[in-house]
Amino acid sequence: MLAEVFRKHKAAMALTFALFALWGVGHRLYDTLVPEFAKAFALNGSQLVLTQSVYDLVYFVLAVPAAIYSRAFGSKATIVFGLGAWSVGAFLFYPAAQQHAFLFFLFAAAVMSCGYIILEIAANPLVAQLGPPETATRRLNFAHALYPIGLFIAIYVGRWVILSDMELPVEKLAAAVVRPYMVLGLGVLLLAFVIDHVSFPAVATQRGSRRAAVAEVRVLVSRPWFLAAVGAQFCNVAGQAGAWTVSASYVQAAIPAASAASAADVVLAALILFGIGRFAGAVLMYWFDPIRLLAVFAGAGAVAAGVAVAAGGVTGVYALIAYCFATSILFATILGTAIRDLGPMIKAGTALVLMGSSAGAAVGIAAMHLISNLSSIQVAMIVPVLGCLAVVAFALATGRAEAKQDAPVPAPVE
Repeated sequence: MLAEVFRKHKAAMALTFALFALWGVGHRLYDTLVPEFAKAFALNGSQLVLTQSVYDLVYFVLAVPAAIYSRAFGSKATIVFGLGAWSVGAFLFYPAAQQHAFLFFLFAAAVMSCGYIILEIAANPLVAQLGPPETATRRLNFAHALYPIGLFIAIYVGRWVILSDMELPVEKLAAAVVRPYMVLGLGVLLLAFVIDHVSFPAVATQRGSRRAAVAEVRVLVSRPWFLAAVGAQFCNVAGQAGAWTVSASYVQAAIPAASAASAADVVLAALILFGIGRFAGAVLMYWFDPIRLLAVFAGAGAVAAGVAVAAGGVTGVYALIAYCFATSILFATILGTAIRDLGPMIKAGTALVLMGSSAGAAVGIAAMHLISNLSSIQVAMIVPVLGCLAVVAFALATGRAEAKQDAPVPAPVE
């Protein structure tokens, strides 16, 4: 079935998978340029926190409405709409820079984040539906393996912008920093036009009822196992978001002689291993059950984060890098496990899992900063340990439940 879909809709499938790399570009470019925006707009501490949290807030608020829209109009139309919102948000950075208005800048970031969540709500279920449910998790891992490629591109673009404009006076810095967003906005708008004119498989154009989507959310929140999957994603992202947020600071605290540039290189190495881990995990799923791999990878992540807590120093830095590799497949595997058997409820299910991830990111980052302030960054790595242990518990419980379902029914005794 999957081979037939790819044969008939090669362009559509390539474009869908490319979206995962593209929003890696969008996410990382914003994170990379936030310090430059802070200088250009003279942001205070509270404003800086808002610029960094707007993404998670939008994801949490708009996930279910985006699922309702996708259910009503189909995945393809939702992808086009999401790309349109993304391009509008990117273009809005220009008038924000011209007006030098923080609220305008924040509005542009929020609109762009709307585009991201709309795309994720449409693209993740579409990838999962392009074949049998039992291989949905593997397909999602392959798609998400493209995300780090977008991160690498954004890092180098961001560095180029920073290095080329670092000598500019502050009053001209805002206009210089938004230039990449003008290019990105045009590229995203062109991609929306191309996708709109490319033939997609029938599953991408099916329309449904908005009322049905609302009812589906109510059904899903009444299912304990599904809520356990949402909780696992919450814990996973809490640990990962917290670890990635303090990673450079951890390196400098563990190795006092390390410069900011050296710490950034360590983070880049961790990101490379994170991307390799996603591809490796997806390949391993051809031979091993995704749930078992989830338990093994999450267990390895808990051990690595535990070493980062206990050891510190150079050993702790290597453990942090190992943690990034070990947690590479967790997000897509939890998502795939949660939504693969939901049938028509798959978009509502995706929305709820992504709500869990956005809440987890906010809580995890806050917890890491709180523990760091009360104790140290090294001790704060307990948050990723707990996150991985929660995922291990979810994987083991899911594996046992699936084993009971697959167990042969004993013949009746006559």
